[in-house]
Amino acid sequence: MSLSLEVKKFINSEHTGEYIEIELPGELEVRRPRGKKAAPASAPAADVDADVDVEATESPVAEEAAPETPAPEPGPEAQHERAKIHYLEAGTGEPLILVHTVGQSLYTWRRVFNRLSEHYRVIAPDLLGHGYSDRPLTFGYSIEEQADALRRFMDALGIESAHFAAFSMGCAYTLKFAMQYPERVGRLVLLSPGGVTQDMPLAIRMIDSSMLGFLASRLYNLRTVEKLLQGAVFDLTNITSDVVQEYYRPASDPEGRRAIRLSLQYFEDEEIIANLRTLAADTLILMGAEDKWHNAETCELYHAAMRNAGFSVVRNAGHLMHEEKPERFIAALLEFIPVVMP
Repeated sequence: MSLSLEVKKFINSEHTGEYIEIELPGELEVRRPRGKKAAPASAPAADVDADVDVEATESPVAEEAAPETPAPEPGPEAQHERAKIHYLEAGTGEPLILVHTVGQSLYTWRRVFNRLSEHYRVIAPDLLGHGYSDRPLTFGYSIEEQADALRRFMDALGIESAHFAAFSMGCAYTLKFAMQYPERVGRLVLLSPGGVTQDMPLAIRMIDSSMLGFLASRLYNLRTVEKLLQGAVFDLTNITSDVVQEYYRPASDPEGRRAIRLSLQYFEDEEIIANLRTLAADTLILMGAEDKWHNAETCELYHAAMRNAGFSVVRNAGHLMHEEKPERFIAALLEFIPVVMP
């Protein structure tokens, strides 16, 4: 099947794929409904026996009925919040989890998902707050929380360990997970790792601002997404109206824009970069030669700090290298992560 037909078959929708629920560490205060007061039993009609002395059955001292004490108002009950993660899964073999970046959804893997599923058990989740996954109330969208959500997601699916391919800021979530749970990670493929830089578009840097972020996120619209995508590719013909619509649709609601804003503002990867030397997993770093958002120096910083890492640059590709050059990405991944035949 040609790549164009594969992409057309890849539908990004809340009605496509599957959902799995995870329990989050955050607690919600749930107020229990007040119980209904039992209705008083109606007194049965008295059949007075002629032989019974009614006066003898009554207490000589009439006792006043004790006033009824009102039931206390039930207090709030703490419950751990639960959230549903939307994901696509296909193929058999060793698990390969695809992690997108902030402001995206699993749609970014549309050009490689089906082809990779011919060799691996491929799982592409929508990160919490993104795509068609839930936007939890108690979730803070920090690197630590997203890494913990990945662990809970794997637990829910019964996956002991997996290989990972992560993109841009999604690399930090994956690296944090790999540092905390090295036994659960096989090999890592990092595409253009890094956070917000001065080379990124103004729209992203404004949302990242603690002062202007709220207003900037409110102005996040279809035209903003189109400009961002055009700045993230080398070949503008890759950005069609359909692509813009599919990118914008799941992020168009207020809670989706809030998730993007908090994910950018709480993205603090200094600790991760400082501890890259401790990473045990074999890693391959890929980036586009025409990447305007993360330059070669940024990726080389990761490469130089890791003990077991390779680094490759793909020509004629921008930040969205895996979307522009899917065949090159697939070839590099297949070479790096050996396919285990069943």
